[in-house]
Amino acid sequence: MAPAGSDTTLALIPEREGVPAGVETGIRLATEDVEDDHQRLGFAGVELGELLRWEGVPPMFALHDPDGNGLEIVEGG
Repeated sequence: MAPAGSDTTLALIPEREGVPAGVETGIRLATEDVEDDHQRLGFAGVELGELLRWEGVPPMFALHDPDGNGLEIVEGG
């Protein structure tokens, strides 16, 4: 799946025998305002990690989808 006109796509694969859900995907999504996204997703009840702010690294946080798959949201574009 991808937004119209996007050069980037994302394949969503359902859980099945031998391919479990609930893994760290390594997928990182970029945002322009990580703090706002962290707050909005938290208010929506999404399971979130803390907002990380390390020197020399863009701010980021981790989250899990309803199946337990891990994703990261990183500020920058």
